Amino acid sequence: MSMHQIDLSRADLNLLVVFEVLMEERHVGRAAKRLCLSQSATSHALGRLRGMFNDPLFVRNPRGIEPTPRSRELSQSISDTLTQIRGFLNPVAAFDPAKLQRTFRIATHDYAIAVLVAPLMASLRTEAPGVDLRCINIHPEKVLEELDRGTVDCALGGLHGLKAERVTRSVVFADRFVGVARRDHPRLGNGTMTLDDFVDTPQVLISPGGEARGDIDEALKLLGRERRIAITVPNFLTLPLIVQSTDLIGVLPERLMVQIAGAGSLMIFDLPLKIEPIISSMLALTPLAAQPEMQWLHKLFERAARSTIRQ
Repeated sequence: MSMHQIDLSRADLNLLVVFEVLMEERHVGRAAKRLCLSQSATSHALGRLRGMFNDPLFVRNPRGIEPTPRSRELSQSISDTLTQIRGFLNPVAAFDPAKLQRTFRIATHDYAIAVLVAPLMASLRTEAPGVDLRCINIHPEKVLEELDRGTVDCALGGLHGLKAERVTRSVVFADRFVGVARRDHPRLGNGTMTLDDFVDTPQVLISPGGEARGDIDEALKLLGRERRIAITVPNFLTLPLIVQSTDLIGVLPERLMVQIAGAGSLMIFDLPLKIEPIISSMLALTPLAAQPEMQWLHKLFERAARSTIRQ
């Protein structure tokens, strides 16, 4: 046996549970409380874990503890193993959302909230009255970090740049992009706009980081065309407010615009170029995504999305 090989006959596999809670809490005191142990006992268990894996595993920082690269590498495998063991040992009980008492913390944006919130809350109030939601606006580049830290349970949105093996992505709905302009816009003839008019008209772009490029610009580039971005805005619902009182135009997902355009001051038009639809998904760390309540939440999102399909 090599110096670093673990002898299972001598290993205390309960230490893996301590590792899991330390990884989730990132704080020895909070982990001790969850484990119903004293802080010194939890620190002692961490010391044994360090010996087991021949690595510090967690180092101190001003907020508590931070996992080492080796600890992050082990995290998914340990989580998967504990999930399997719990499945073997725990009797399977029927999941009943009516009995669920929980607050879900969701990293999302105003588009998903505006499209899904009404049917979603209607379902929650009748199907799971003990469930509350906390919708949090997190920059897309920070979402994976917050999932790892456990500060959010899942994320809802496009998040196409978030790619990690430890994350499960479950599609909720697809939506096509449409143009939006004020109803009496001078370049909207019969509710349509030519490609020339589209690229010649200054536009509003949704861009949380202020970058003046998006999917539309990539599609225009293939046609050898370029549009002018007059202003970028950090969220979806700001765009219609600007468009309705200026000659600027914008591009938004259709489900959102169907709700907003009903006010009468805005008009939807088909884009004069081909653009792939936006895909909104629910993302969660794989062990959490397998939990019955997370799978139920995903189905709830899907059902809410189906009710917003344009007739």
